[in-house]
Amino acid sequence: MYENISKIVQYKNTITRKYISISDNEIDPLPKEKYWISKKYDGQLWFYCKSENSSKIINTSERDISDIVIDIKNELDQKSKKLKKLILAGELYSLENDRERYGDTISCLSNKSKVKQLRFGIFDIILSDKLLSTFEDKYNFLVKNIGIDSQQHAHVIEHVHMDQKDIKKIFKDKVEVNNAEGIIVRNDTSIYKVKNEETADFLVTGYTLDDKPNEIRSISLGVFLNETEIVHVGSCGNISKNLNKDLFKKLTKIKTNSNFQKIASNGSAYNFVKPEVVCEIKLLDFQGDKSNDDPIRHLKFEYLNNSLNATGRARSISILNSTLINIRADKDASFDDCGLEQLSKITGMNKDQFEELTIDEIPKSKLIKKEILKKESKKGIAIKKFMFWKTNKEQVADYPSYLCYYLDYSEGRGDPIKRKMYPFEDEKLGIAYFGNLVESNFKKGWEKHNGA
Repeated sequence: MYENISKIVQYKNTITRKYISISDNEIDPLPKEKYWISKKYDGQLWFYCKSENSSKIINTSERDISDIVIDIKNELDQKSKKLKKLILAGELYSLENDRERYGDTISCLSNKSKVKQLRFGIFDIILSDKLLSTFEDKYNFLVKNIGIDSQQHAHVIEHVHMDQKDIKKIFKDKVEVNNAEGIIVRNDTSIYKVKNEETADFLVTGYTLDDKPNEIRSISLGVFLNETEIVHVGSCGNISKNLNKDLFKKLTKIKTNSNFQKIASNGSAYNFVKPEVVCEIKLLDFQGDKSNDDPIRHLKFEYLNNSLNATGRARSISILNSTLINIRADKDASFDDCGLEQLSKITGMNKDQFEELTIDEIPKSKLIKKEILKKESKKGIAIKKFMFWKTNKEQVADYPSYLCYYLDYSEGRGDPIKRKMYPFEDEKLGIAYFGNLVESNFKKGWEKHNGA
């Protein structure tokens, strides 16, 4: 089955990059051409893989659920008995409620009494005996061999071929009238995921600063797991100027310590804050599983003794395409106002599904290299500090194995302190980068300094 694993991993990586998430307000700008349109099922991506001698239903992390969803597997075996090789991509979803929910699929897979509620909606062919070059060819092949009867355990997700001008009508029927999660709009070059935007109240746990003075670049967000612990759910950098100004004033006043570092995509280190500001966040989508199909687990932490400290990890999500729309002065930083209920309404997961891993003690980092450069001038003292260390935390939290840290302090500058962090998984690459970083900053007028 190694060949099958390789093909489905390659397929998922390719297709994931092709998906473009848009709201219903962004349908009009789509190119004026024909598209294949289908209902979006809210479940999990799985693959039916058949060779001459065997068949399995697996995901990219090689988890095999064939024995759990035996009715689905047997039905596909029967329908594809004339085919020697076949790999199908489909959405495993639950019929437990009026609308399929991601959390219901997880619940059914772990509960034998609910397995009968699972269905497999097929939307693509990765491999078959016959060469199929267009989506239309694939869809016709699937309809002929599998069928679109959604009452069966395994079925092809029904698609309609329509002009761009008709997409809004389909969206209204599927989503606004019949409560679907969204629709999929595709052709042979593009795939769009069209959904209604959702809102949730999240707790601000930290921020990074923009290059412009007195502006927030991004905020990190979380929800209360219980009365005292918070789990990370992602970050948001789409903030209007008016809200940015208010947020900067609030967050810079409540900076706090932490026993861990979080790094933004641009290398900036997050400043952590006392968890007391609640924001309303609009989001278009979320991710419940990593690219290898393992569940997403983020850091959980607790505010105690004026420090926001990591206490372990918990099942969580990563919010996508998010926008800050309001600072909720009317909401308390509490489990009732911004707890797991906020995630449940987005994902369909119940509170019991957010399992936790508690860490008695976060392992200490080990410093490997350190360099300090110093320069004195009429404007004052300038310091550049470079550090490279092994975190020893990669197995217990959302940490890279190695971190390269750069601090630039200039006494005469309006914004005196600038910091950057660069994550590495390979020690040799990290040390090489550290050396180049020091060398590129060791210019005329600077001298090495042995101080702290």
